[in-house]
Amino acid sequence: MKALAVGERVRVTSSIPSFWRQLGKIVQIAEPFMARENKERVLREMPLYAVRLEDGRSFRFRGQDLEPVN
Repeated sequence: MKALAVGERVRVTSSIPSFWRQLGKIVQIAEPFMARENKERVLREMPLYAVRLEDGRSFRFRGQDLEPVN
């Protein structure tokens, strides 16, 4: 998977029904919160992307839950 960037248009592929296939734009890339005992596992996961959806909602998704829209 390619790295995503702020300002990039994306489609949500998350299994959360209310967000499935919604379009939006990445507004922020955040480091995931991690407890010390989970640090290694969390650092292997994708960063969190704050996405503003076209209907005005905002939500955070892991990179594996987004696909770029050309």
